[in-house]
Amino acid sequence: MSTTNSKKPRVEPRPLQLSLNPEDGSLLTAPLSRVLIAATDGLYTDLYNMGHGELEVNTTKNAEDDADNADNNTSGGVKKVKMKMSGMSFTKRRHELSTRLAIHGKAVTHVAALTAALHSTELAQATVVSTKALQHARTAWVQADEAQDALYFFHAQLFPARQAPHDVYGALDLLKQGQWKDLPSDLRLVMDRYETSKENFWSSQEVEERWHMAVRDKLIRGEVGKMKRLNTKSLWKVFLSGGIAKLTHGNPKQIGSKAVYPLEAYLTVLSTAVPARWSLLSIEVRAQAKTGEPNHQLDTTIRQRYDLHRICAKAMTMEEERAKKNEGSISHPLDCLFQVAHNFSLSWKLEILSAQAQALRKGVWSTKSTLVVTPVEFFNEGNVLGVVSISFWNVDDRYGPPRMSFLDQDNVTKPNKEGKPPASNQLTLSIQAIENHGIKVSLSGGEKILDRLKDNPTTGLTVDRLLDAASNPFALSSSNALLAATTLCAEQRCHAMVEALQSSNGERLLPPWINLSVEKGSIAVAAQVSYFSNETIQHLPKVVLFRLACDARTGMFVSTFCRSAKLLRLLASNDATASQSVALRMAKLSQNRRRAAAGASSSGRIVRDAFGGLSRSMNVLGTRCGVGGPWLDKDNMSGSLRSRAIQQACADANNSLITCCGMTAVYGLGAIATGVATGISAEPDLSGGPIEKMEDKTFLQIPPVGFVMDQHVVYNNYVTKVGEMRQSSLIERNSFALSC
Repeated sequence: MSTTNSKKPRVEPRPLQLSLNPEDGSLLTAPLSRVLIAATDGLYTDLYNMGHGELEVNTTKNAEDDADNADNNTSGGVKKVKMKMSGMSFTKRRHELSTRLAIHGKAVTHVAALTAALHSTELAQATVVSTKALQHARTAWVQADEAQDALYFFHAQLFPARQAPHDVYGALDLLKQGQWKDLPSDLRLVMDRYETSKENFWSSQEVEERWHMAVRDKLIRGEVGKMKRLNTKSLWKVFLSGGIAKLTHGNPKQIGSKAVYPLEAYLTVLSTAVPARWSLLSIEVRAQAKTGEPNHQLDTTIRQRYDLHRICAKAMTMEEERAKKNEGSISHPLDCLFQVAHNFSLSWKLEILSAQAQALRKGVWSTKSTLVVTPVEFFNEGNVLGVVSISFWNVDDRYGPPRMSFLDQDNVTKPNKEGKPPASNQLTLSIQAIENHGIKVSLSGGEKILDRLKDNPTTGLTVDRLLDAASNPFALSSSNALLAATTLCAEQRCHAMVEALQSSNGERLLPPWINLSVEKGSIAVAAQVSYFSNETIQHLPKVVLFRLACDARTGMFVSTFCRSAKLLRLLASNDATASQSVALRMAKLSQNRRRAAAGASSSGRIVRDAFGGLSRSMNVLGTRCGVGGPWLDKDNMSGSLRSRAIQQACADANNSLITCCGMTAVYGLGAIATGVATGISAEPDLSGGPIEKMEDKTFLQIPPVGFVMDQHVVYNNYVTKVGEMRQSSLIERNSFALSC
């Protein structure tokens, strides 16, 4: 029998990772018992939480937790939550287990290394010696830094403390011989010319007058005098005050007691020679957003203003040099100054409008709208400096998009890409900066808008608001420009739809008793309404029953009713309070069964579906009509194909209009008129179902509206099967029904 001597492995000391105190450089120490307890407590706590409790784990942060992370000072992408091990996935559980094993293994290894070093080495003595050495090194390091800083600042004071050098030999020559022999022989000493000139004896008033005359002579002999002789309108307004000429352009804005201009420059001449050159003292270019709207941090910096001043001065100098080489020609430095400053102003305006337009997609226009913004794009060739485009509203451009044209009579140039919008299937508002002209606005269907300016003054005011919002340097607003553009397009779309419905291919689709008219961006639907009789209705006036308003954000149509038609408004929204019978049935049912209580045959459901179908059919017709043209046809067949598509949409809209007019006459006009005549409020769903036919007359398939003329309670006694006497009560009514 053999025995083996098994010896326990000896714990060998390992490298220890020690930390320093940042204040004095000493080692951070603690009792071994405290280190051991901290390591084991953390291990036992995690073991208990894995088996019975919850672990604190890191998860990816969601977008809704931004505010919580800001309050809790957590990291931007990680959030701490408590979870049980049983609720984690296999991958997550393995990750948490391996992470905690690594952490606690490191802590236990550190404790084991401390224990081995304590029993096998002089750890305590080594720690004391190391701490003293580290503190000494830290103190010496700090003292060396302080000495270096002191020497640096002391050395900076040495240079001004030095005495200036002296020319001792030169001083002796000057004292003994009366001259300085080291003076160069080719040096020529000249006195100040101004001291001996006649200008030195002029008074300040005479200097002011001569300076004023020099600037005035420069204006008269130059381009300002030439424009005056040729009766040409100058781009600048010139104000002469003393020897300084003030040039302004544009309409001023009053800020307190001071008037500021979009372009403002100050010039003078510094010589009485003929011809004298202009000296640019200052140039100011101003552009800002409308009050209450952000400027998106697009204000000019000091560096930009300096560069603008330098470029303007250089352009003026080059123009005067050119005229000097060509004898007999008049230079135009003021025109060059205007070109540079004006182009800078136009580019700045486009930058502000582009930033505002891109911000609209995140605001009110971000919901239920198809807003597409083409950021500002600048060009190096041609007279178009840059373009910003905003596309809105859907339009059917299968056979060619609507043509874009400028909203003014001065068509200096064609819109970009010959009137073709940058985005497909949409109407477009384009703002262009054109050299020598300024900001020009083009819109889809702009020619039709200009044709209606004479007949409709309101359209002219809307066009002025659009142009002012896009070009006024003190009130730039993309939102106002877009709102004005949608107002114009809504007016044009309504006119195009009315023309298509009332005169399609020379034939009227709508019945003669329905009439459509355009009223400020909406379509008023009027009809001839009469009581059931054999008399003709040609002599009856047409009454406006409801209107179809165009939404500015989406270009879709919504039915609107007059304020007195309360019953019709409630039924159009399928409100349960419109019908007492439906409200009573819903009150008896549970919450989850109330939606089906009214049923598909209720008045509210029928009216809502009818007006919903009318909105959909009118939206399709509006998309196909666009803004009434003109169109950029793709080929010769595009016009006829577009007309056929519009005619098909008109047929659907015609059926919906007839149905909705009948419903409005019953639940709106008829209910109001009968209520005024009898003093009884109308009640839907109290007079049975739809009336199919009466005296060879076909009726609209809607439940008639009822008027309760008389009602009383009837009591009935009956005996149950068990012989118990019971009493039931019923309500008998005499009602008057109204249908169409």
